[in-house]
Amino acid sequence: MKFILFLTLLIWGTLAHAQTATATTGNTTAVAKAPSTQTKTTRSSSSVSISNSDDSYSLLANFDASKSKKIEKLLSDNLDNTMESTKNGSKIWKKDNDGQTAYSFVLKEGKLRVNIDKELISNETFEKLKALGDKISETLSKN
Repeated sequence: MKFILFLTLLIWGTLAHAQTATATTGNTTAVAKAPSTQTKTTRSSSSVSISNSDDSYSLLANFDASKSKKIEKLLSDNLDNTMESTKNGSKIWKKDNDGQTAYSFVLKEGKLRVNIDKELISNETFEKLKALGDKISETLSKN
């Protein structure tokens, strides 16, 4: 029985040693051990940052690329599609007012950037766009 236990420990020790990498440089030795089975866990994550000052509003959202279609649909349903364009893989909804950008929504896979100049749009338009920002934030917070 002791022989079987010894043999089992010897085999496990050999397997564990086979999973070890050693690097030596000068007086420094680094040893990295990897478990015999590795599991990679992926997690859905999103972040939304909103800045709202007296004259501007901005939103920056980072999210899993799998949510890009939901955000694109939300933007298409709530923004004027005549302002939509595509550039370098990004979808852009942009409203100009007297040569200045009143607001822009730039959607790239996994990222949304919104900038609104409150001085170039009406309060009513701002409230609608702010509500859209809230919907976006809510959509991204859902799993």
